[in-house]
Amino acid sequence: MLKNRSAVGAIALMAFVAGCGGPKAANDDALESTPTPTPAATPTSTAPTTPTAVLEKPSIPVPTEQSIAGLSAAKILTKTQAAAKAATSVRMKGAVSDGKERMVLDVRVTKTGGQGSITTSDGGMSVMVIGKTAYLKMSNKFWQSQTKSKAEADAIVGLIAGRWIRTTMSDKDLGNFALFASKAEFFDTLFEPSGTLKKTAPKTVDGVPSIGLGDGDGTLWVDTATARPVRLESGTDALSFSEYNQVTTPKAPPATQVIDGKALGM
Repeated sequence: MLKNRSAVGAIALMAFVAGCGGPKAANDDALESTPTPTPAATPTSTAPTTPTAVLEKPSIPVPTEQSIAGLSAAKILTKTQAAAKAATSVRMKGAVSDGKERMVLDVRVTKTGGQGSITTSDGGMSVMVIGKTAYLKMSNKFWQSQTKSKAEADAIVGLIAGRWIRTTMSDKDLGNFALFASKAEFFDTLFEPSGTLKKTAPKTVDGVPSIGLGDGDGTLWVDTATARPVRLESGTDALSFSEYNQVTTPKAPPATQVIDGKALGM
């Protein structure tokens, strides 16, 4: 199955306007004749006016976005990999499977962190990542699925008291969940096909004109204008990518709202 990526592109626009005006002149000269009671007037002479000259310069074509749909599948993938790695942030939303486990996620990630929600059959949780530190907040259902009795689950819930659990990205038990909230750990993994890559017919995906790259395992839909990944599909799994470069890294919760994972034996 193709792995995911996204990107950012920019277009420069140029405009040129110019013009100039030519000179214009006028002259009046009055002369008097020999002194007599009635003066003789010399007719006024006016110099002809030079017409204004306007020079028009040829317009310069304004660059427009060019579709990548006509490129080969390999070249499109190369552009997508570069664009994805250049993206500073993205929103990922959808459902993916990890063996028999299915995760529904909605996370916004940056190059140094992110936040969002993840739901599995064991329950839901909120995730926040800042650098190499992860903050997790699990639902009561999650704790009930992880403990042997309701009394034990209630004791853990009471100890946590609605606070965020602070752990590290390297935590063997909880760190894997935090990967979904960090672009550096999840989204920056370049797309790599698992089989022969083939291009599909263009179509609109999530409102974006796209071209598909299929490898026999799944299809990566790519924005034909920016080369950004739009949607990754594989069987019943699907992830959509949006809100490029619009996400900011979250701030750590106040200390009063945090409990160290070590206090819970994590």
